[in-house]
Amino acid sequence: MEYYQRSSYRSTGNNKYRKKPSDGFPHLFLFYILPFLVFNTILFICVTSRPKFTVEIEDTKDYLSTQATIAIESWFPTKSITFNMDGEELEATKGKKRTYSIPINRNGVLEVTIVNLNGMSSTSFRHINILDDVPPSFENAALEDSILTLRISDSQSSVNPDSIYAIDTHNQVQYPASINIIENSADGSRGYELTFEMNNDGLQVFVQDMAGNESRKSFTTHKEGNLDVLEVTAEEETPENAEDINPETAPLPEPSETNPQTEAAQASQIVIE
Repeated sequence: MEYYQRSSYRSTGNNKYRKKPSDGFPHLFLFYILPFLVFNTILFICVTSRPKFTVEIEDTKDYLSTQATIAIESWFPTKSITFNMDGEELEATKGKKRTYSIPINRNGVLEVTIVNLNGMSSTSFRHINILDDVPPSFENAALEDSILTLRISDSQSSVNPDSIYAIDTHNQVQYPASINIIENSADGSRGYELTFEMNNDGLQVFVQDMAGNESRKSFTTHKEGNLDVLEVTAEEETPENAEDINPETAPLPEPSETNPQTEAAQASQIVIE
């Protein structure tokens, strides 16, 4: 007699226990290649990411000061931030949303360096020249019938007409006999034409711009034959105590004892017929 033993393994048409074949390349790409690429991309960005930021210089209202604003645009954490101007380190005030502000009170080159936490750095240079640190200029001078006529101008903050005065050899203050405004149609700047009563001893004329920069020149005359020559000598430097000069007591500088030929070479001479 033959006996048949039923196997415990059931074979059905929809065998859910049967091992499914591998999906091949899609499976390899999804679970191996793609994670590898994503991980290495993130790692590369973290290692090589440089700081991104902008530096904006505000317009000046008084020609004496302005403000620089630095905004960090990259998301990577920063390790250090330095602000430097012509070799001098500046202090900044931190604002909202990763911004910094720096007060600027002189012209120069602003250098901003930011270092990320990964050691990568970026540096930006901004040249600042909107502040007025140049005194007014004397354009020309003429003398006729003891009347000295001058033209002065300033390229930025403009001349302060209330600051104009002169001192004679007797320490007497003189104010302009007339002040006329001269408009420059080319660039829209404004200059002034001044007149002073001047004797043969000479005058020293002082003028400031709206930013407080002072310029001064000495005007004297001498005879060359039958001709009167007007000498215009500019002061090379404004004294440190220029703000403390009292027009009532400021003396006219004594004539230089240098070589007349050297002195004549430094002076602008205008012949008066």
